[in-house]
Amino acid sequence: MPQGKLINEKLLALEKSLKLKLQPVMPDQQFVGRLREHLEDSQTFQKQRKLAATFLSVAAGLLVSLVIFLIGRGFFQDVKKA
Repeated sequence: MPQGKLINEKLLALEKSLKLKLQPVMPDQQFVGRLREHLEDSQTFQKQRKLAATFLSVAAGLLVSLVIFLIGRGFFQDVKKA
């Protein structure tokens, strides 16, 4: 039997053994909710949110500018050909 297959079988047996012995942790939903609110109200999260909004606005502005530029370029090329 190849060594890799033997190790794989041992790992699977270990995982099965641990799954039978250990119970999953079920956190208190009120605690999780309060923690989420606390983290979302933190200054770091607010700064990241503001920075993301700024980047999104700049990206949207650049995209609109590019579209206007391409439309204008196409318009002027049509005028020169006519």
